Amino acid sequence: MVGYILDTDTWIEYFHHRSGIGAHIAKISPEYIYASEVSIAELTYGALHSGNVEKHMREPQEIENSFKVLPIVKNWIADYAEIRHSLASQGLTVGNFDIIIGVTARRFGLTVVTHNTKHFSKMPGIQCVDWVNQ
Repeated sequence: MVGYILDTDTWIEYFHHRSGIGAHIAKISPEYIYASEVSIAELTYGALHSGNVEKHMREPQEIENSFKVLPIVKNWIADYAEIRHSLASQGLTVGNFDIIIGVTARRFGLTVVTHNTKHFSKMPGIQCVDWVNQ
């Protein structure tokens, strides 16, 4: 599979119309843009804790209606453990959800779009790009 899986921080930039994320998506075509179930969960949680729950609850739904949402992959535990061990060996502590997004990207051959390249670039077998700084 060729394409990009957007990290939750990139989806937030997209919904706030910042950093030209919408322009990047338009150049590539939405059929090559993916989201993880993890991002849907994180955005839903964020919406429930926002000052405008109704508005922000529409955002995960918009992703589900406009892009392909990838489930947490089957048999992901070994990949998760490998990546987490690799990061710990480098002295890095990375959130579990980021690791699961990385596992999903690796399994589907996708590039992670994130402003958090510090963590994703250290994950073995993960390619990442930062559209916020482009």
